[in-house]
Amino acid sequence: MELEALKEIDSEVQALGARIVVLTPELERYTRALRKKLSLPFDILTDLHLKTAEQFGLVFTFPDYLRDLYQSFGSTLDRFHEESVYRLPIPARYIVDSNNLIRGADVNADYTIRPEPSETLRLLKDIARAEPGY
Repeated sequence: MELEALKEIDSEVQALGARIVVLTPELERYTRALRKKLSLPFDILTDLHLKTAEQFGLVFTFPDYLRDLYQSFGSTLDRFHEESVYRLPIPARYIVDSNNLIRGADVNADYTIRPEPSETLRLLKDIARAEPGY
């Protein structure tokens, strides 16, 4: 699972002076339980109604047939996100420096393809070497 993989690199990320923050459309009552269950050391923030993802152009709206399929399997995505439309953020990982400059980005519309945490860590190390105290 993505969160568990990020948990594995968290101490190295912190040693580089950075931190992991997760943004999800899931409501806080669900993310709080997940954070506790997985003993995650980083924050999980709620992007209510995908407002932030929309600003980045990273929202996928399910076509009717896919929404119906998910619902036939008992999916309650609408309950977790508190909206009736079945939408998800397109997975993305950003490295943002202390000046709010995006130093690295990985976005893929195929939600099954995620960047390896080791690649994110490598990029952070490269940035730290090139610009100590970034």
